Amino acid sequence: RLLCPRDYLKIMDQKPTEIKEEAKFKAFAAYEEKTPIKDFEYKPISLKKNEVQLRIESCGVCHSDLHQVHNDWGGANYPLVPGHEIVGIVEKIGSDVKELKVGMRVGVGPQTGSCEHCHECDRGEEELCSKKVKSYNTPTGVAHQPYTYGGFSKNIRVNAKWAFPIPEGIPPESAGPILCAGVTTWTPFVHNKVKAGDKVGICGFGGLGHMAVQFAAKMGCETYVITRSASKEKEAKKFGATGFILSNDEKEMAKHARTFDFLLSTISANGVKWENYFKLLRPDGTICCVGLPTEIKFKPALLVVNRLKFVGSYLASHSEIKKMLQFCADNNVVPQCETLEMNAENANKALEKVAKNTVRYRMVLSNIKK
Repeated sequence: RLLCPRDYLKIMDQKPTEIKEEAKFKAFAAYEEKTPIKDFEYKPISLKKNEVQLRIESCGVCHSDLHQVHNDWGGANYPLVPGHEIVGIVEKIGSDVKELKVGMRVGVGPQTGSCEHCHECDRGEEELCSKKVKSYNTPTGVAHQPYTYGGFSKNIRVNAKWAFPIPEGIPPESAGPILCAGVTTWTPFVHNKVKAGDKVGICGFGGLGHMAVQFAAKMGCETYVITRSASKEKEAKKFGATGFILSNDEKEMAKHARTFDFLLSTISANGVKWENYFKLLRPDGTICCVGLPTEIKFKPALLVVNRLKFVGSYLASHSEIKKMLQFCADNNVVPQCETLEMNAENANKALEKVAKNTVRYRMVLSNIKK
């Protein structure tokens, strides 16, 4: 209908509609390498059709976070928001997301995407994709958020495929480290076909080692911890180890020569005498490394004459992460964690404890109000 003068007056009296900018995310970042974590805000990339937005409940603090903050490996981009052991509640979902619902608790690990069409992705080994997306430090091509930012934050947006529902029975503040330390130590057993009854040695007993012991024990393996620290024997057996060997005790090591089917090394220190570990393996045995020394040196003779395998392992495929989470829930496999409230000050405290190796055994920053 035609507007009368009175209608025009009503329109003129109306206040213009405010166009609200999307709220910024509050996070905690290193602004330069080897500098303390500080408060940080950023405008997130608009939620995509295949993404979810999470309200972060907690995020684990991994030794690799420390390496990235310090740029020890090179390639770090700043400001850098660390954190790849993320647990949160779904707040928003993209239009194409079907499996997740608002209100669900999910976990996000180090990987948040892959190309989905390379040889590795086609065979279900997305963790080996050369174009994988990481939870932080991956370029986005968007000016106001040039890199992915991680879990030291109040919120995050990620590809819904890589946000995994947390099964009942796994506490939210324990679930995050499972997405890193858990997947790192689960995959070697699966990929190398370790089975019940095998004699398995976990070399090193810390954040990774205490998870590996639980997996091996709950899989029905004869599980030994091999470490330099005699003080860790009681805790090793608490987590399921049936035996304990001091790696610097030559006589004790000799007693177990040629008896192990599989060794999982979580050792990150340099200077290891790997030949001493090779002697523990039966012919056709395997030693798998998930620790990251900056160099590994050994003489190959023992590998050759006993047909041994020296291999590595990295993260886990999408399908294996789901299986691992359910195994943890069914078998009460959870990390032992120390928890601090998430803020910049505590993020620095947590990284310092990780650097000094005083954490028993995983560090977690929490947004959950006590």
